[in-house]
Amino acid sequence: MTHDFHARFPFVLQDGITQSLAVPWLAGETNRLPPGWTDLAQIEDPVARFDILAQAILTPHRERARSGTRTRSGGYRRWVEQEAQKFIARRQAWMQRLGLEPALPDLTRLPRGAWAIRFPFILRTPYISRDDQTFHLLDNPLKKEWVFKVPYVAAPGWKGALRATMRRMRGYDAPYQEAQDRQMVRLFGNVKGEDATFAAGSLHFFPTFFDRLGLEVINPHDRVKGVGERGPILFECAPAGAQGTFTLLYVPLGVQVDDAEIANDLATVASGIRRMLADDGFGAKTSSGFGTAEEPLPDEGQLAIAADSSQSPRQKTFRSLTELVKQAAAQDAR
Repeated sequence: MTHDFHARFPFVLQDGITQSLAVPWLAGETNRLPPGWTDLAQIEDPVARFDILAQAILTPHRERARSGTRTRSGGYRRWVEQEAQKFIARRQAWMQRLGLEPALPDLTRLPRGAWAIRFPFILRTPYISRDDQTFHLLDNPLKKEWVFKVPYVAAPGWKGALRATMRRMRGYDAPYQEAQDRQMVRLFGNVKGEDATFAAGSLHFFPTFFDRLGLEVINPHDRVKGVGERGPILFECAPAGAQGTFTLLYVPLGVQVDDAEIANDLATVASGIRRMLADDGFGAKTSSGFGTAEEPLPDEGQLAIAADSSQSPRQKTFRSLTELVKQAAAQDAR
């Protein structure tokens, strides 16, 4: 499908003048179509326009399409800086109307001892990841949801980040150490291929969608000469100040419910969440400080714990990650 789309709108095969006139139209800088390529009027979605413009990386118009000129911001960079937030807001509104954004899981049909955590957070430092899209104007696009193109953290990304943080909390530096840790295997499951009796674990993660898109610029320097090696490189990111919502569900395994074990799992996971978001970070380049969140939350978080089938789930609220840890520890003490 992607190949057919690019074959239908071959930017790279247009003459130089048509290409130069198509760049500002595809980037949303003007409503004036290039006279020699009026078929472009069929493309209304800005994401599809930039998919076509991605072909400019094979032409002399690459930098113009990416960031404009030396004197004027343009291309993809201008769209990210001036239009992307409105675009994302529209797409998230669609997702909400369709019921596609994760909510606090309903625990009424789950076993006693199941619990769920949901809270909004604001990025303190930018979040960087790698998108699955192989053809893009930038070398380092941020991961986005496939249909709506909203920047997000996929559920497996959260699982990997929290698992890595909890390994560090335990001081593990080899896979076999985790494999012998009953709680880690119970929470996250074992690694596929390591054990014939594979289990997925008790934790179930949900995606997080961010409300903003931004760009980071790095300029790698030669260590000997001290000058830029290839010029500034644009990284897509969810910028500092972007907001998302973290959602996690825990379902106890087995027929017998061990209250002490479940309470200990809650306290351990809550501590891991706070460290992952506030200290270690998630996503790429965490060693450089990327992917951390503000400690005070922008709004109340929710902790729900399933009681007996005859009772409604117990719900608590918290306004910081530290408060979440304290509430989970209090539950452990009971």
